[in-house]
Amino acid sequence: MTSSDIAPPAVAGGKTRDTTPTAFLPWRRAGLAMALTFSLLQLLNEVGAMMAIPLYGSMSNDLALSPGQATWALMSTTIFGAATIALLSKAGDIYGHRRLMVISVLGIALGFVISALAPNFIVLVIGRALTGTMAGQALCIGILNARLSVGDRTRAVAIIAGGQAIGIFVAFAFGGMIVEFGGTWRGAFWIGGLLTALSLVAFLIWGKDSDARVRSAGTRQRIEVGGVLLLGVGLTLLCIGIAQSTTWGLASPATLLTVLGGAAVLAASFFVESKAKNPLLDVRSLLGRNLTPAYLVFLTLGVCGMLLYNLTLTLLQVPGDPVSVGFGLSPLQAAFVFLPMTLAGLVAAKTVPIIVRRTSAGVTLVIGGLLLMAAFTALRFGHASLAVIVVAILVFGYGYTALLTTALSVITAEAPKETAAGTASLYVSMALAASSLGGAIFAALQATNSVPIEGGALPTAGLFDTGYLIAAGATLVAIVCGLVIRPTTLADTVVTH
Repeated sequence: MTSSDIAPPAVAGGKTRDTTPTAFLPWRRAGLAMALTFSLLQLLNEVGAMMAIPLYGSMSNDLALSPGQATWALMSTTIFGAATIALLSKAGDIYGHRRLMVISVLGIALGFVISALAPNFIVLVIGRALTGTMAGQALCIGILNARLSVGDRTRAVAIIAGGQAIGIFVAFAFGGMIVEFGGTWRGAFWIGGLLTALSLVAFLIWGKDSDARVRSAGTRQRIEVGGVLLLGVGLTLLCIGIAQSTTWGLASPATLLTVLGGAAVLAASFFVESKAKNPLLDVRSLLGRNLTPAYLVFLTLGVCGMLLYNLTLTLLQVPGDPVSVGFGLSPLQAAFVFLPMTLAGLVAAKTVPIIVRRTSAGVTLVIGGLLLMAAFTALRFGHASLAVIVVAILVFGYGYTALLTTALSVITAEAPKETAAGTASLYVSMALAASSLGGAIFAALQATNSVPIEGGALPTAGLFDTGYLIAAGATLVAIVCGLVIRPTTLADTVVTH
């Protein structure tokens, strides 16, 4: 830390405190290293959330899990993340983003350890839920807003988006490699915990802090958790209702009661938050010409991403036979089919800021949405061809990162500095909630589009026909958001790097 980062002390509330805002970091000497560290953290978040998908088979066998329980091992991660990120992000805006970042990373590491030791389904779900302590992304926004200039901030956003693109492939390849070389899913989780611990060391070295504690010096703010508790309950009920709808019956009393009850509790959570003096989720900030569509883009990203990963990995690994479809690839081979997505994401992280600067955020969102729609349409009608799948994943990777980078740039530009992490937590919470819904939709489709075999079930073509069609429809949300967002070039906030 340079001398310009150190502020003179002042007395606040009887204690000596630093009340001078933190200085911007020089990009090449410190900002770039911090951005790369945050990108690593985002990569490991993706690994923690997604690495379990290739391990489902061995986990299910060892713990005698049903297909539904295996799905919940994934959904518990995203549901817990959606329900806790607002609390951790708000605490970061008050007590310091660096401090809460450390707590979040330790929570993820603990989740890996519990998952590795899990003797049954309940303990596994608890461990997998803790790996969803994903407040780091929102806390990063709080730090970036305070420590980087406007131009450097968006460079960092692009680098973080690149880390997310790499993380998906690394997660699938890592899980697949463990299976391929005779390792166990428990060993994979131990390694995940070790990597998370190493990322914490990197953050302690290169990650800086914002001036959150300076701003809150001498003040007392009460953190109200009622709305977030309702959010977690409502989202869980909604996911249960969707996942079980095909088993209980789409119009059965159990399905309607659970789905409608979950929706009602979610609505109540937003109402409670809107009336709170110090809301964890500042839902009033959603009501903006640019922020509202930017947040809604993450509905498309969450649902479409989770459907793509579950549907395509299942399709690639299931052996084709007279009653099923598939390619019979190993988990590691299936992971490499997603490599084009990573490459496309890295290209998008480099080129999308240029497109936004030369056109507008709205145009870029429409382009990204159309690319995702084209990818899912190709998968719907061509999933019997491995070549079509590879090309579709390439197109998806560029469109996904284009939507992510553009929407995040809009949110970063318009988020108030003093509540940057809390504002950003809205988009992460929405993305995680949408991912949970995507997982629930997959579970519901899987229940009705499979044939029983000894020791399990095989999916039929209907699973992929319907699933990819639903994903294509979900892209309309992003396209509409691009059409209604206020025309702006973001020329001052989106730059090349």
